[in-house]
Amino acid sequence: MAMVMMAMSTYAQSNDNNGRVTFERLASYLDLTTAQYEPVKTAMAQFNSSMEAFYQLKDASKGAETWEKIQTRHKATMKKVLNEKQYDKYVKIFDSTVKNAAEDSMMVQQTAGKQIAEHM
Repeated sequence: MAMVMMAMSTYAQSNDNNGRVTFERLASYLDLTTAQYEPVKTAMAQFNSSMEAFYQLKDASKGAETWEKIQTRHKATMKKVLNEKQYDKYVKIFDSTVKNAAEDSMMVQQTAGKQIAEHM
C-alpha cells in the first residue's frame, strides 16, 4: 500500500522541480483553464497531505479502508473542478498509476522474498 501511495505522490504538488514539471505536464494534458489551475493545484496538495498522514498510519488493518477514503475524496474534489472530459482523462491516469504502482510493489516484494530465501 505504501508503494501505491509513493507512486501517486508524483501527481501531488511538490516543492521540487520534478513535482512542478509533473504538475505542469498534468495541467497541459488535462488542458486546464486559468480558473482551474489553482483549484487543481490545491486538490493535489490536499491529496499529498492525506498521503503523508497515511504514511503515519499505525494500524495497518485500516490501510485499505483509509486509502479508499483518500481516493474517493480526491476524485470527488477533482470532479468538482474538472469538466467531464478532463475528469475522465484524469481518472484514467490516476487509476493506471495506482495499478502500475501496485504491480511494481508486488514485483519488489517478490524479488525481496526471493533474495531472503536465497540467503537462508
